[in-house]
Amino acid sequence: MMRANVISTRGAGSRALTMLGSNVQSRNVKRFRDWADFVNSSFPWLEHRNHCGGTFIASISTFSFGNGSIATIKAGASEVLRTRPLAAAAESGHIKLLWQLAGTMDVEQDRRCTVMQRGQSTAIDTTRSYRCRLSDGAYFAVLTLPHDACPGWERISQKLCGTALAENNSLRAAFGAVMALTDPVFGEHDIVGDSVLRAVQSLVTTSLHQSAHDLDKAGHGNAKLRKAEQHILAHISDPALDPNDLAAALCMSRRSLYMLFKDHQLTPSKMIHDVRLQRCRQALDEPTSRSRKITDIAFDHGFNDYATFSRLFKQQFGVTPSEFRQRGNSAPRS
Repeated sequence: MMRANVISTRGAGSRALTMLGSNVQSRNVKRFRDWADFVNSSFPWLEHRNHCGGTFIASISTFSFGNGSIATIKAGASEVLRTRPLAAAAESGHIKLLWQLAGTMDVEQDRRCTVMQRGQSTAIDTTRSYRCRLSDGAYFAVLTLPHDACPGWERISQKLCGTALAENNSLRAAFGAVMALTDPVFGEHDIVGDSVLRAVQSLVTTSLHQSAHDLDKAGHGNAKLRKAEQHILAHISDPALDPNDLAAALCMSRRSLYMLFKDHQLTPSKMIHDVRLQRCRQALDEPTSRSRKITDIAFDHGFNDYATFSRLFKQQFGVTPSEFRQRGNSAPRS
């Protein structure tokens, strides 16, 4: 049985976040050890796990300025963890704002998990433990800023981390400015880069506070969604479960149900599929289910067509069910 390659990296890499002026680094690697060492120069105090079955290929480009950094990263199937001891050992706290450009990435923090698809974003607080699991060929951008770059971060951090941020104009503008800063031209014009950085910080602050406000505003609707999720879980093995059943369970008309879900950028059918897929994923990861056939697990969770299940699973998580199970079996467990 193949065992995942686990590397813990920590310490001196924090220097990369305090250098002034032009500080552009880029590298392509084909060895996981080299990848972990290079990533740690910009993102210290992490544990790395390699989930690639073959040669690990990755590339990273970083641009550091003042107390912040921007990185664009493309990597093979892998995982990074900041455990509680590593978070406690870090010298200072930062905000990491992630934008998914291709592939998928599972981001977990504060007992919340979001599956990042292309075009989505989320936030991480480096003072608390977190986990990021990349699909093969995942491509994303990371903006790292100190806490004081976003006034009021302490008040909204617990609401936002580990959730998919709602798309808004400030977030789109911040992303555009972030990508502009990765252009080498800013390495030769530090004043322009600093001006863009200040604008990015302002846009990020506005966007994060707007996302926190939207979560508070959606509190009542979220309660309805939780009730819908509970109904799905209670009837998850029924392949005939459909939006009409959810409407009846919530005492709503079909039209009202779709309006509720639209406000949360969802559809009833997608929620049913997502809940089923998440439960199948958990079952595939459980040691007690390793001897069970994947087909049986899919059927137990309401899928009556394995081809459809496999297609939806790969679309959601970036790997097939069998690849996910193999990856889980190869990973060390505490």
